[in-house]
Amino acid sequence: AGGDLLNYVRKRKKLDEEEAKVLFKQIIQGLGYIHKKRILHRDIKLDNILLDGKGRVKIADFSAAYIG
Repeated sequence: AGGDLLNYVRKRKKLDEEEAKVLFKQIIQGLGYIHKKRILHRDIKLDNILLDGKGRVKIADFSAAYIG
């Protein structure tokens, strides 16, 4: 519903520090979770970070992931 983070940032030109902190924290928590499950994403970029309707981060595109 919210699209990807690349378009989100482009639309706003820049993010204020508080909003960036919230998004970055969610990304780090998500990566921490998948790493605990022994999954390495290997293609983290703004296009692969999605936002749901409430602005929560969803990590997408695990096609290049390594599962160990």
